[in-house]
Amino acid sequence: MTESLDQERLAEAARHIRASSGLGRSDRLGKLFDYILERTLRGEAPKEIEIAADIFGRTGSDVVIDASVRVYAHRLRKKLEDFYAGPGRDEPDRLALPKGEYRFRLVTQADAAPSPPGSAFDRPQTLRPTGSRLRERWAFLLAGLLAGCLLAFAVMHFARPVDALQAVRETRTWAPLLASSKPLTIVTGDYYIMGERDSPGAEPKRLVRDFAVNSREDLYQMLMYRPELRDRYVDLNLYYLPVSTAYALKSIVPVLTPSLAARRFTPLVPSSALTTPMLKNSDIVYIGLLSGLGTLEQPVFAGSRFSFAGSYDEIIDGKTGKVYVSDPPQDGQATRRNYAYIAMLPGPNGSRILILAGTRDPAVLQAADILTTPDLLDKLSAAGKDGYFEALYAVEGVGSENLRGTLIAASARSIDGMWDAVPAP
Repeated sequence: MTESLDQERLAEAARHIRASSGLGRSDRLGKLFDYILERTLRGEAPKEIEIAADIFGRTGSDVVIDASVRVYAHRLRKKLEDFYAGPGRDEPDRLALPKGEYRFRLVTQADAAPSPPGSAFDRPQTLRPTGSRLRERWAFLLAGLLAGCLLAFAVMHFARPVDALQAVRETRTWAPLLASSKPLTIVTGDYYIMGERDSPGAEPKRLVRDFAVNSREDLYQMLMYRPELRDRYVDLNLYYLPVSTAYALKSIVPVLTPSLAARRFTPLVPSSALTTPMLKNSDIVYIGLLSGLGTLEQPVFAGSRFSFAGSYDEIIDGKTGKVYVSDPPQDGQATRRNYAYIAMLPGPNGSRILILAGTRDPAVLQAADILTTPDLLDKLSAAGKDGYFEALYAVEGVGSENLRGTLIAASARSIDGMWDAVPAP
């Protein structure tokens, strides 16, 4: 009887949320809510892979690199919190979606509310241990610390967990790069920012990003041809990195770590500071947006089947004639499409160049997921020749989060003309 009553209360709480439009206008979010509600009322807790298949239509290897369920579960959890903090603040029964679970819990308003003033949790504690009680507490703490250290030692020396990234390092994509004895340079796509002032001689009031001005040299050239702008724009020697680059670095650097002790390593070089000697003599891993390639852009796309059409958001497949255009960013709630580009290319002196790039932030994150998934790396290597390949993925994302990637094309990479027009040192 109690279980039946709880189910009725849970269903009623769900109806209140639905009636108030507390889930917003997202159809996908509503379907996820109804699915979890139905399974909860049946006494079931679905797994992530079940939701990916039933709600998002993901199957097979798509699920490996698909974060849709977790992203939408996070959004649903936030919608519930917002509802009970606003229009549903007086609801006696509330739905909760605990982290790590895909079933609803029923909590009462009293359970969710903070402890009232004067409760045992809020009263100041004035008692102090004295004498033997204080010594007993110190002895207990020291014993606990010693036990913790021994446990940690046992885990480290006897458990010996398998490195989850070892399978990634052994793929045909990563293994030759990690076995190389050449210096390694990690290049990140950065962007130049100039200052804008309201009157001559005044302090800059704003920071401005102009896609046609990518360095102080570009700024000086623009001011030379347009002298009327000299009092408006000023060089501040400032650059920035997109947030997605930092997250992608977090995924990629652990793959590289075991090989660093045996080779000379340049920790981080922004693309604006990449020199021709670095390009000539070292292995390179580029991480960033396609628009931030800088000096690497010419050799990367010389001989490629892909090229840019007017902007870095428009990519032409020269083999099929299709043009792929990224959706413009909006409110961070709707799913938008952009594109990830991955390539392994030969350097000018027997080195290797790995490109992890995208038109926008979600594509960069998706490229990092692909390059740390062995099954997907094997497919890319199989499409290449002599270990060199390039691939383009369509990426669905919400805001700056990547949801899934779909392979558009993967093929062997032609190296003809790659280094014909690289500037001399």
